[in-house]
Amino acid sequence: MAFDLNNFVIDRIVRGVALSQKDDSVLFSINQIQNASLNCASESTDAVDAMGTPIATFYRAKSCEFSAENALFDLNLMSTQLGTTKKVASATSKILAPAMESFTAPEGGKYELKHSPKVAPAEIYALNADSTFGVKYVKATSASATEFSIADKTISLPTGVAAGTEMFVMYEYETDSAVEVVNSAKNFPVGCKFIMEVLGCDVCDQTNLVYAYVIFNNAKLSPDFDWSIATDGTHPFSMKAQQDYCDKEKRLELLCA
Repeated sequence: MAFDLNNFVIDRIVRGVALSQKDDSVLFSINQIQNASLNCASESTDAVDAMGTPIATFYRAKSCEFSAENALFDLNLMSTQLGTTKKVASATSKILAPAMESFTAPEGGKYELKHSPKVAPAEIYALNADSTFGVKYVKATSASATEFSIADKTISLPTGVAAGTEMFVMYEYETDSAVEVVNSAKNFPVGCKFIMEVLGCDVCDQTNLVYAYVIFNNAKLSPDFDWSIATDGTHPFSMKAQQDYCDKEKRLELLCA
């Protein structure tokens, strides 16, 4: 018996996958899509008679834009939006990362940093009771009442700093355990193939779940987005479906189930 689906009830979006148009490699894959919408539009031109009365309306220049949010922040999605590539650090390709350390001044005035700094920090701070910066101490060749010194990872605190004082230091170090996404002013998103998997069922048979696929053969992610940096924030994204110009049907998107 032939499969024929008309009235489709949507359960949820399962995932969305973007593929490179160059080699079909995966650019990003997200499975927390919400608030998805598809906007289809076109331009119209009216043919009128000598009195300006419309005779016929012709449509052209179809456009299609898809927008949604991922419930979780996704670095691969962001790098694709920015037109760059996520960098994963390794032993042979390290990333320069910042380190911020709050610590309690120990007895003896020696504190060992958690990492080896790329460049020795030039200053450290005593923290106020509300954790804001207080007295600043600068680096010198040897510790004094108002200066500190550093050798490799070990800081010799100023002699004027009492044990138990809350301190703060910030520096940069090289790590092989980090990822990095850069927003470069000269890079922009390129075209990709986007496939979204939607789970649902026939309105007359809710026991048989069906997977439907929304396919954009030539989609361009927008580099414009507002990211709410909060626990309940989401990762928004949008893309324009562009016609596959070498396709005789000039398809913008395809729906199959």
